[in-house]
Parts: sequence; structure tokens; C-alpha cells
Amino acid sequence: MVYASVGALFAPLKGPEQYRTVGFKELAMVYGTTEESFRKAAALINRVRHQPGATPLRTLHNNTEAEGKRILEAIENKTTEILREHEFTAAGVPEVMQKAYEAPAKVLAEEQVEQALAACAVTEEEAAAMRNNPVPYEDPEATVNLSIDDVVTKRQKEHRRGPKGKAEPGEEGEGKKRKQVHQTVAHIHQGDQAYVLNGAGVGVVLRLIIGFLLHNGLVGQRLQFFVDGQRSLHTAIGEVFGWYTNVGLLLDWYHLEKKCKERLSLGLTGRQVRNEVLAQLRPLLWNGLSDEAIAYLDEIDPGSIKNRDQIDKLIGYIERNRSHIPCYAVRKQLGLRNSSNRGEKMNDLIVSERQKHNGMSWSKSGSVALAAVAALKRNGESEKWFREGDVEFKLAA
Repeated sequence: MVYASVGALFAPLKGPEQYRTVGFKELAMVYGTTEESFRKAAALINRVRHQPGATPLRTLHNNTEAEGKRILEAIENKTTEILREHEFTAAGVPEVMQKAYEAPAKVLAEEQVEQALAACAVTEEEAAAMRNNPVPYEDPEATVNLSIDDVVTKRQKEHRRGPKGKAEPGEEGEGKKRKQVHQTVAHIHQGDQAYVLNGAGVGVVLRLIIGFLLHNGLVGQRLQFFVDGQRSLHTAIGEVFGWYTNVGLLLDWYHLEKKCKERLSLGLTGRQVRNEVLAQLRPLLWNGLSDEAIAYLDEIDPGSIKNRDQIDKLIGYIERNRSHIPCYAVRKQLGLRNSSNRGEKMNDLIVSERQKHNGMSWSKSGSVALAAVAALKRNGESEKWFREGDVEFKLAA
């Protein structure tokens, strides 16, 4: 009897499906579908391989989506195993509390902070108020910076329109508003090393972050989240990391300034008045003087206000985020981050630049899967994945 080794070496395929080599996957995904549309990527592959029409765009689309799903599944399985090894529940909560989970933040020396404060052009009264800001000045060598945000792409309709624009069965109730696909991208950064994670929702990604931190020996360090004013995100971080005391949320300066411009534009009588108010408000917030900023907004001349509700909403926004508004001026002098721009850039590189062109729409699974392949490429793990079917799941330069 002759033993057939084919089934042991190669997984069985269905129909006309073909085996994809490491070289093909690298060409198709690293240089293809993560950079260009499926149509252009298919044309590139067929041109390079001198096989016109050998790889249809639909085949390439299916291969990429399947690869992305496998990547997400592998990272999920790795996270589950890491949590189990470190005696965490499947939800990401330690079964037994340890001192490392209650460690205080390591902060910069008071002398450094005072030198930075002295370099700011402020009065003695303002300097005294700035010293009382609730956000600490974390030691960057003992801090992990995290930017996390949702990314939105257009969602494919479940039913295409029929001849002459008539709706197909089941489409009539969808409404005119275009539905969207939401996914979450997180950028983890320490020193000169970083890693990118993505998933179908904030809760999913926060769980992956816990596994990543445990796997890289980063539990015990300060976790500094750079966020916008989205309340649901703040709540989710607080709930998921409720077991860990060394966590801080910092309101991104760009989003704070943007919110002020939007509310003042809607609430004041004209551009000139808005600019005058903004010129007074901006330095107060830049110096972390939330109380003074709120008091200033309360005292705006009623004759300059066309919609008091908008001013009240801005006051509520500042009040709600008081504990997350740092002294941006001192942080800049100290060389600490004030912005989530690195995370925003990752959103562009992983999702937006590829998935937000005119006419593009995505299924939820397809969008998240393609972003997973892009993240794999960004993390420098494509070669290991295509050859071994595994990822390092570690910070890299």
C-alpha cells in the first residue's frame, strides 16, 4: 500500500481554487490590494506574472478578505491564550489583583516642571493656577502612549437596485441615509517603537490591547490614552481598565480647539465676535485653566450671543472633560505629547487612504479584514505571517 502524502502536506481545496504561495500573497496584498483597488491590483499581478486574466479581481478580493479574517482570528486566539497564561478572565479582568495593577504613575521631577512653567509667558496668578492642574506630567520612559479612535467607511447595500433604478425586494425600508461601517484602530507607542491594532469595535480592540500589554511586559507602566471628547470611548476605557489604576486620559488639543470653534460659530453673532472670543479663550485652555475658561464663557456679553444653548454646551464639554484637559503649554515645554495625531495618521494609513475613495463601499467583514492586512504590513509582520501563519505581537521600530 502506498501512502499518499498530498493531503498531509496541503490542505484540501474546493472546486477550481488554487494554492497561494508566499510570493503570490506578498505581491497580491503587500504591494497590491493594500495600496490599490482590487481591479488595479489584479491587473498588476497578471502583468507581473505574464498571465493575462489568470487572477480575476473577484478572486483577489475574496483571497484578501479571507487572509484578513485569518489574521484577526489568529490575533484573537493569541490574546485569549495570553490572558489565560496571565490568569485573566476571557473579558480581560485579572482573577487575582496584584500590586502591579495598583502602581502609581511615575512623574517628572518637580524641578523639571517648574523650569518648563517658568518658560511659559504667564503671570504669577496664572502659574499658581496651572500648578493645580489635575493631569500629571508622566515620565515618558515609564509610559505607554495609546491613541484609539473609530473609523467610518461607506457600507455596501445589501440589495442592488434593479433595472431603471427600481429598488430590489427588501431595499424599500432602508431609507435615504447611507449606512456606514464602523471599526476601531489603536496605535500603541513607546519610545521609538509602535504597533497598530484594528477590530470591529472599541470593546474588541481594548481587549486586544490588554493582551498586547501583558505579552510585552508593559503592565505596571503608565497608560496614557489620547482621546477626543467622545463620552462612549471614555466610558469604555474606564470600564475595561477599571482594574488598573495607572491609566490617564488626555483630551487631544486639536479636538478641543475644534469643538470651541464649532460651538462659538453657532452660538455667537458673527465671525468677528467669534474670533475675538476665541482669542481670549484659546490661551486659557492651552494653559489648562478650565475654571477660568468656563468663567470667561459665562461672562460673554449677551448682546454678542445668538444661541445661548451652544455656549452652554461648550461650557458643559469643558466641565465634563476637566480632568482630561492638561496644561498643554507646560507639556510642550517638557517634550510630552499633546495630540493623538499619530493615531489619526494610522487611521489614514490603515483605513482611509485605501477605503475612502469616491464610489467605494464595503461590507463590515471586508472593511475590517482589509484593514487587518494593512495593519499586518504596517507592523512589519507580513513575512512571518505568510510563511508561518503567526505574528510576533510585539512592539517594533
